[in-house]
Amino acid sequence: MLRFHFAAIAWSVTIVGLFTTVAHSTADDRSVEPVESAITVPTPDDVVAKMLDLVKVKKDDVLYDLGCGDGRIVVAAAVKYRCRAVGFDINPLKIDQSRERVKQAGVQSLVRIEQKDIFKVDLAPATVLTLYLLPEMNDQLVPQIQKMKAGTRIVCHDFPIEAFQPEQRITIKSVETDAPHEIFLYRLPLKPRK
Repeated sequence: MLRFHFAAIAWSVTIVGLFTTVAHSTADDRSVEPVESAITVPTPDDVVAKMLDLVKVKKDDVLYDLGCGDGRIVVAAAVKYRCRAVGFDINPLKIDQSRERVKQAGVQSLVRIEQKDIFKVDLAPATVLTLYLLPEMNDQLVPQIQKMKAGTRIVCHDFPIEAFQPEQRITIKSVETDAPHEIFLYRLPLKPRK
């Protein structure tokens, strides 16, 4: 099943070229340089809905989406749950797409999109964190994640945080992609995998 899952991802991946862009120092600095191996794979909307349901988003939550892509997760959270949400991405094209989606949904008062390196984001204000990143990126985020408040919920799409035991793991079949997708739920403090 895992081979099928990776084949489905590979098939549905939209490669933004072999290279994508990485911003320098400031949040919205448009000077960029190429970085190898970056891909963009949007989370299907039905999987987004299940992720937000599983993590039990509430109106008083602050949701952070690292690698927010086109902004669909932060917008869905703001529209359905009326919570505040912040999306972070390094790619200026994705930032523009996200901001346009926020504007079209009319949730500018609830959602902020920032162009920033996800490994430099202060995660402390978040009560919910959403991730659809490669396993090695999830692993690199662990030091930042472990500084978050106890009780913070994390939901990962398809790729777990390898060293830690999820509180819950479910597989759903997306109507959009006709493929299975795994969702992993964690709660801080993280529990080491047994």
